[in-house]
Formats: sequence, structure tokens, C-alpha cells
Amino acid sequence: MSLKFPDWVLKYKTKGIAIEKRGNSYYASKVTSVWDPLKGRAQKKTVEYLGIVTPDGIIPPRHKRELQIGGILEAGHFAFLERFIKNISGPLVEMFPDDWESILSAACIRLCYQEPFSRMKIRHDTSLSKRFWPTAALSKNSLTQFLPRIGRQWIAQRDFFSQLSQDEKHMAIDLSHIFSNSQNIQWLEVCHNPDEIWRSQFEILLIWGTTTHRPGFLKLLPGATHSAKSLSNAIWESGIQNVVAIMDKGFYSQANVECLEDAEIQYAIALKRDLSIVKHATALKYKQYFHYNKHAQWWRVTEIGDGRIVYHFLDKSLADNEESAYLGRVEEGKATKTPYNKLKKRFGTLSIITDTVLSAKEVYALYKERRHIEYAFEAFKKTLEADVTWMRSRESLQGYLFINFIALHLYSQVLDHLKCKDLLERYSVQDVLTYLSKVCIVEVNGVDRLGEVSKQTQKVIDLLEIPIIERLGL
Repeated sequence: MSLKFPDWVLKYKTKGIAIEKRGNSYYASKVTSVWDPLKGRAQKKTVEYLGIVTPDGIIPPRHKRELQIGGILEAGHFAFLERFIKNISGPLVEMFPDDWESILSAACIRLCYQEPFSRMKIRHDTSLSKRFWPTAALSKNSLTQFLPRIGRQWIAQRDFFSQLSQDEKHMAIDLSHIFSNSQNIQWLEVCHNPDEIWRSQFEILLIWGTTTHRPGFLKLLPGATHSAKSLSNAIWESGIQNVVAIMDKGFYSQANVECLEDAEIQYAIALKRDLSIVKHATALKYKQYFHYNKHAQWWRVTEIGDGRIVYHFLDKSLADNEESAYLGRVEEGKATKTPYNKLKKRFGTLSIITDTVLSAKEVYALYKERRHIEYAFEAFKKTLEADVTWMRSRESLQGYLFINFIALHLYSQVLDHLKCKDLLERYSVQDVLTYLSKVCIVEVNGVDRLGEVSKQTQKVIDLLEIPIIERLGL
């Protein structure tokens, strides 16, 4: 007489699944049939024990159950970042409809924790990230497919960059190197770092909006590339219109200038003081001035033909400091006074070549705003720790950089917020995110409770003037 099972048990008794009753419980196993030549018939063989059968499903044995990570979710920093995510989530959803949650979760985790990608999943599962982006796939296995998939979607990335920068008029451009320990990326080149250590590297080109103080475009370049052709191609790919490329002193050459002009890209490039086209003059020749950050900047201009002009700026305070420093080296025997009269005209000066119709004050302000791209690279390398990578393919590398670009975009927005609140002298971006990470949601029997908030963390929340606790609904 066969044992009769309840209906809720029978629905699990399918082909290849055997159910047996022991006591008052039911147990499921995966089975198969194996031919027994001695008995001359097929014989049932248990392949794997599946677990105890309940009305809600089959509960696997303890050693096979998925790890349930805590009942505490770090939440304050994600609630804070949500304010800035709104500025980029629309284009991300449009360009990456299947991966946008994974992208945002990974970028926020990189910014908040500087975690390697191998630890993304645990940070996602123990923070508000899992509620904001429940479909984010950040396990190790998922990431091995996710990163190259994002990297291969260069057109989607480019369209995303274009939407971010569509209202920009002035963009700063710079290059920086990233080291890689990969053995599989053929176009890596071995170059030396500032410590004269030779390592494989590639270049990243970053275009930065000087009006919004946001990154607008990121491109991966092979080896060590420093040509106007690379820049003009990047600007063309970015889709940014009517821009002025603002570049530092190491970029200028006649060939680079002609390449930019052929590509119809306007420019403002700082010049090294010892270049022949920089005609130095005494301070008496600087007859006009403007104020920048409440500080007088004297200037003059020379025309060099073909629609190009050179603005010469003189900062008299800086000139005094440089002169004092040079004479101090003379007194210490570290320099001679012979070239002093020649060098004196250079102290405190800055020369910028441009083919724009912008005024001296506008060109100077644009160049000074360019320092933000240097801060961005510093944040990219130090804060996000993205200056060394072990990605195994170009596609994975491009995906890795795109995630870090999103993190950098969020970082720049938080930085601007701290500036607006006059908080930068007291807190860095990482300080704020660390304090806010201590605002937690405690899950108790399926009900959320707000964890204890320290006095110092509450002080930071009050200074930020963003309703973080209210956003959590607790």
C-alpha cells in the first residue's frame, strides 16, 4: 500500500524528485535510474539530498542555504547620495535598461567604501543599496559578465556622456595614466611612473565641464598618448558642440595647435615661460587689470597671426614671492645671480595662447577653473583608488572605468554641496560619507527601526541640511 502524501507535498514530487516521510516530516531527494546488470532491471539511485519539504517550499540543508547577512543595513550615505543620483539616473536607465541598477549600486559602493569589485556583493547586501537597486547583480560570477558587457557598449556610454555635457560650453581636457597588471591587454605600454618604476600602463582622457564642475567624458587610450589628434577624436566622439579646449603647459606645440584648428576646435593653452613665442616684458608694460577672487591680475596681449593671440598675465604678489625665493637660493649658493635680470621678467607670469574671441578675464577664469580636472584625477586615483587595475580584457577595463566615472560624477556633486554649505574646511567627501554610513536601518521581525544616531553624526546631518532621516521614513 503506497503512502498517501498531502497535496502541498505532492506538488514537489515531480520527475526525478523522490519524497519520503520520516516521523511527521517530509524529505526530498534528487534521484535517477541506473541499470543494474545483476538484477536485470533499473534501480533507483539517490543523487542528492534536497532538504525538508514545507508548505512554503523545500528548505535545503543548513550547509547549502544562502547566507543571510545580518539585520542591519547601513543607510545614511545612500539616502544622501540619492539626491545626486537623480541627475544621472534618467540617462542611465535610457542607455543601459538592463544594467542601470547594477551600475548605480557598484558606483555608490565604490564611492562610499572604495571596495574592490570582489567585495561588492557583501556591501550591497548589508546596505540600503539592496533596497534602492534590488536587481543589481554584483556577485563575483555576475561581475565577470557585467563589466565586459558594459565595456562593449561604447555607443551607449558615448550617448550617456553626450547627454551629461549637452549644455556645456567650456570643457577642460587632460590625460593621466593608469597602471595595469593584466597580461592579456596587448596595447598596454611599459612606461615609468614618477618614482622611475617601469610598469605597464594605459592613458585615460577626461573632459571636464568648467561651468558645472562635473566630468563629461572619459575615454580609454592605449599606452602613453599625448597628441591633439587623440583629443580632437575624443571631442568628436563625445558629441560636445561649441567647446573651448582648455589645456595645460605640456600640451602646446605648433603641430598640436594646427591639428585643433583643422578640427575646428577652439582652444586656450597655457605656455611654458621659456618658449620663443612668449615675449616677456617688464611690469610697466602690464597696463590693464581685472579682479579674480578679489585679487588684481594685470595683463597685456600680443597678436601672433592666423587668428591667434597670447594673453600675458602678471600676478604681482606671486612675482614677489618667486623673486624672493630665487634670491634666497642665490644667497644659499644654489643658484647664480647672472640670469636674474632675464628671469625677473618671468616671475609671476602666465601666458595663454588662444584662438577664441574671449576676453582676458574670461580666458584667465577658464584656465583657473581647469584645476578642477586635476582635483578630479586626484579623487579618481586616491579617493576611488582606481589608479591600479587587474582587469583581464579591454572590455572589462572600459566597464571598470565607466563605473568609476559614475562614482566620480557623484563625488563632484557632493563636493559642490559641501562648498555651498562652507563645510570643506571641516569635512572631506569621505568624512561625510563615513559619518552617514553610521545611520542604520535595523530589521526586527520584518519591521524597520532606526538605529542609534551619534551626536557627531547628527551634527553632520544638520550641517548638510538634507533630510536624510526623513528620507528613510523612520
